[in-house]
Amino acid sequence: MTDAIIAFTTAINVCISIMMCIFTGRMAMAAMEQTKTSKRQIEEMIRQYNETNRPVVIASFEIIRSGYLCLKLENIGSEVAKDIKIRINDEFLDNLEKATHMIHLRETTEATLLLTSHQKRFIPMGTRGWFDQIARVPAIIDISYNDKYEEHTEIDLEQFRYTLTYNSDLGEISQGLKDIEQHFKHIERNLKGLEKEAKSYHNNLIEAISKINPVSFLVNTGYERRKFETYKAVCLNPDSTTERIAEIVEISKEEALDILMELERVDSLVQSSPCDDDAFHTKWYRNVRNSWDYSPGGAGWI
Repeated sequence: MTDAIIAFTTAINVCISIMMCIFTGRMAMAAMEQTKTSKRQIEEMIRQYNETNRPVVIASFEIIRSGYLCLKLENIGSEVAKDIKIRINDEFLDNLEKATHMIHLRETTEATLLLTSHQKRFIPMGTRGWFDQIARVPAIIDISYNDKYEEHTEIDLEQFRYTLTYNSDLGEISQGLKDIEQHFKHIERNLKGLEKEAKSYHNNLIEAISKINPVSFLVNTGYERRKFETYKAVCLNPDSTTERIAEIVEISKEEALDILMELERVDSLVQSSPCDDDAFHTKWYRNVRNSWDYSPGGAGWI
């Protein structure tokens, strides 16, 4: 009788032990699954963070200044894009050079570039008079940067054929300023010895025009408006240094220098008299040679 009780008790203990082992095993498996899920969530969060906080360089085709054909490179990401290398199919480059004799684009493919966040660069390809010849071959562009990112873009220029009527606000404003300048010169020729009165009239005329067509209606806010104000300051204050232009526009001298260099190198609206000692002492003038010959084989800025 005693042996039967002991055997029964032992059997119960064994069953209980087996059930405990099974329960413990299930708990361990659930914990491992939870750990794997947490790990996947953390990895996804890291991936999303890296995707959000990274440079993103894109290539696109753009028509600026009412007919100037350009390849635009822009970093739309939040970090600096370094060691940018561009590769463009030889068929497109050969056709471009045959049609326009311009080699700027091929030279760019041999360079290593850098773009800060939201910075963009324009590479000239020709004018609208060459559009038919340039658009014969699609551009296939591969971009690599930061030793780990790559972008692939294919651009068929033919689809941009009917966007050639674009006219930039800055171009219209520039033309308006030139008209005012011509009017001022006419007044000077007629008034001769009355230079003080002529200048006063000129300043009053510009002030009146500004009231009729405020800058806020002609130029977008932000960077484009500062760019226009900088160009206007150069037109009205020739022979001024970068520091002086910055004071007039009420921006930092570093930002003023960047804008002035863009107005000179991209827009060809101003020209400089460099100072070897300090770029901020460079003097600036309106570029009187800022009309573009759009004809095929044209002379360029005249």
